[in-house]
Amino acid sequence: MGQGRVKRLTLIPSMSHIRRHILAMLLLFTLSPATGSEWIYTVVDGDNLWDFSEKYLDSVLRFEKLRKLNNIKNPKRLQPGSWLRVPMKWIRSNAVPATLADHEGQVQLTRADGSLVSPIKAGTLIRLGDQLRTGPKSSAAILFADNSALTLHSHGEMKFDHLSAHGETGMVDSRLRLIEGRLQTKVRPSAGPGSRYEIYTPSAISAVRGTVYRAAVTGNGTGSNIEVLEGKVEVSGGEKQQLVGAGFGTHIEQGKAPTAPVKLLPPPTFNPIPGVVRQFDWRLQWDTIEGAVNYRIEVSRDRELAVLTWDQLTDQTHLPLPELPDGEYWVRVRGIDANGLEGNSRVASVLLDTQPQAPLSLNPPDGTIQRGSGIELQWTKSEDADRYLLEIATDQGFEQIVHRMGDLQETRYQAHIITEPGTYYWRVTSILDTEFGPPGVVRSWQLRPALEAVNSNIETTDDKVTASWRHATNGQLYQVQLALDSEFSSLELDQKTDQPEVSFDQLHGQVRYLRVRAIDADGYQGPWGSVQRIEPPLDQGIWAIPILFVLGLLFI
Repeated sequence: MGQGRVKRLTLIPSMSHIRRHILAMLLLFTLSPATGSEWIYTVVDGDNLWDFSEKYLDSVLRFEKLRKLNNIKNPKRLQPGSWLRVPMKWIRSNAVPATLADHEGQVQLTRADGSLVSPIKAGTLIRLGDQLRTGPKSSAAILFADNSALTLHSHGEMKFDHLSAHGETGMVDSRLRLIEGRLQTKVRPSAGPGSRYEIYTPSAISAVRGTVYRAAVTGNGTGSNIEVLEGKVEVSGGEKQQLVGAGFGTHIEQGKAPTAPVKLLPPPTFNPIPGVVRQFDWRLQWDTIEGAVNYRIEVSRDRELAVLTWDQLTDQTHLPLPELPDGEYWVRVRGIDANGLEGNSRVASVLLDTQPQAPLSLNPPDGTIQRGSGIELQWTKSEDADRYLLEIATDQGFEQIVHRMGDLQETRYQAHIITEPGTYYWRVTSILDTEFGPPGVVRSWQLRPALEAVNSNIETTDDKVTASWRHATNGQLYQVQLALDSEFSSLELDQKTDQPEVSFDQLHGQVRYLRVRAIDADGYQGPWGSVQRIEPPLDQGIWAIPILFVLGLLFI
């Protein structure tokens, strides 16, 4: 072979490569800033340019301009999958209302002409210029034409400054003004360059698409907080912009730029929640969040918490739930930092079964010591019950029930059947028809033997009197009273002793009275025993007169 030669290969691109390059160039073209005012429509099977113009454009007379702009040869048959470039100014724009999806509590809707909508109910349409207010413990859920959603919380006020849609393109323009209060919104992703969603506050503008965030008017209406939960929000204030990402928040004062984004507090960790809550006033508890100065608790019957049944602020890490009808609820808790920015939330479901409510136990007071049987148990009348179940047990868990009455109509019960000394626990449950409510608060009493009357025996000598009695149990004291009258108004002796006898000097010429009673270790005093009359000893000088008289007779 001769001297080798280097051959040059020239690659000729195939038609498929050419198409891909053209498609890439078109894609770059359509995404370039110059096309930001154009809507790109993807042709589907059956489309033709006339029907398209009639459906989407502000005038069918733009048909020819649209054909030339897109270099269409056959307007009656468009190629499926191809793109149409449509200037935004050619697309039909029409007013489109929002909808009140749901509400709780006091909600007022004022039309642009000042008239009030009454009654207000789910499905009520909200139009351009309308104003919405919520009262205390109230909330309203609003649904927009593109399925973006917003909840206005209690003490809130907002105005609907702009509500429109670009025909049937799916592009919706919603601009709202939050005057006071708080809101949370979930915004659908943009359907095109005509999609717009903005919330104005007294100090800021937040513009978003495809995100979840909260907005609040703070202070005296001169500040705003923006807290981003998903996506990103562009916040403008004081002619400055700040892009706030998920998990961060910013504060904006009127006329000033947004503060640098601050990381939101983490969600709290709940203490274990029972599968069914049967206790009235049950407390939800969670761990402390470092940096939290307050916590917000929200309760809703809606899994999405679109409207709230109840909300509350607390500086504690626990809070009893309010009185609510039985059913499943969703509870949302988050911490609030020193700047007022609310953090990430924790949500849990709680199943309540607290109805009919148990009555309140009245008597005896908890821990009462009862001497002898026959204690009377008493409770309040429950408006939710037609009868009651009373249970008495020897353990606080009611595993050892000693007495049960299941059809009590009255609100008191004489427990004569309980006679053995010991500690007893009792509770009352409301019954309505065949439904048993949760057991009431457990109370206890101690049954102790009644102290018997102490009857004393009296022994006398010439100079001493000794009273004695039967010694009962260790730890008892005895109170001994000695008086000059049977009413014991003039006491000569009043003493306590742990011995079963007492001695004292004789008192000549004076009848005295004695009584004794037992005192238990807890201070309980038993009944007085029988009163003993103590006669004074005879005076020896009395016998001298009759003896002298007899002797005198003998000597007469």
